Amino acid sequence: MIRKILLCAGTGLLLGTGSLQSLPGGIFHMYTAYGAESSIIETMSIKFDTTFGDPEEIPQPQITISGSGVSIGDIYYKTEYENWKPGKKVRMEITVDAAQGKYFPVSLGRSKCRVTGADFVSAKALDNTTMQVKVDYTPVTVLGDTALAGWSSLDSEKAVWKKVDYAPGYTLTLYGNDKVVKRMTVTDNSVSLKEYMTDPDKIYYYQVKAVPVTAEQKKYLKEGEFVTSQEQDIDDSEEEEKEKKHAATSQSSSTGPGVAGSLKGDNFVMPDGTLAVNTWKLVGGIWYYFNAEGNRTRGWFLYGGKWYYFDGNGCMKTGWVDTGNGTWYYLNPDGDMKTGWFYDKNIWYYLNNDGSMAVNRSQDGWYLGADGAGRKE
Repeated sequence: MIRKILLCAGTGLLLGTGSLQSLPGGIFHMYTAYGAESSIIETMSIKFDTTFGDPEEIPQPQITISGSGVSIGDIYYKTEYENWKPGKKVRMEITVDAAQGKYFPVSLGRSKCRVTGADFVSAKALDNTTMQVKVDYTPVTVLGDTALAGWSSLDSEKAVWKKVDYAPGYTLTLYGNDKVVKRMTVTDNSVSLKEYMTDPDKIYYYQVKAVPVTAEQKKYLKEGEFVTSQEQDIDDSEEEEKEKKHAATSQSSSTGPGVAGSLKGDNFVMPDGTLAVNTWKLVGGIWYYFNAEGNRTRGWFLYGGKWYYFDGNGCMKTGWVDTGNGTWYYLNPDGDMKTGWFYDKNIWYYLNNDGSMAVNRSQDGWYLGADGAGRKE
């Protein structure tokens, strides 16, 4: 029942029913009093429904409200949508409107304003028919797939893959001849597999996918899909080559003349006066290869099925090398030329079959700029 009350200035005369209240100076005003049977909104429920979308998509929640005589008005995000990140709470302010004849109290607690799918902060009336509800919402996403999975240019038994946005961890499965060798979860985008890659007769590869790690992360992140790496084998020729180099080192002088021989011009002279031929020699920490005539090798040289590069002084080069025509190559720590995808100092590069660095073109969904750095298209 609604009762009208007319309060007259100066007289305090009550024309109607209800209680009389005066303002300073003896001024009275008419107001409306609401009886027990009036429509005060005492409870309501707000639900945030989120459906995981495509990989790396951060969907906005569907917000619904239930309760007698309430409806959702404006929704305001304190953080711009393009700046949302999975797991990082977003403060939201929701305006709730009362239907005609319905009214809000000054505030509602969390037990009266029930929120699911987000964290209740407060619910306060802006006026009799409008209430502002504040909540903290946690965005969600499905983790994407790594764009590249390969092996380190510095360590052929170290797995390296492209980072996935928002991924706190990765699950990796190592295979040898298509059989599982090892499963593990790591939090970085690289891991050494040396202790598990022990059989030179096996071809190794791994599969890796982005995953949430903790129970809390699993509330807002869904794991991605497995991506298969390039294959990798343990090359016997590498071991043989290292043994040959080691043997050559034990017979060479690192300081020049000595009982094991020394450099003289383009040649390496053995203690008996003969020239070293068709062999590696380590002199002063630098590798040389002396050909059938006993001369230092220069330029490109094919040995054991692999290409090596020696500069004008016959020194074997490693790392990045510009051979003089503006074309870059990468030579592994043992000196052999690298091809295909590889990861160096947080950047992916692609080296063509001839070893030259690919530039200004697309490769496997990546664009390789003038500097060779890969960027996802």
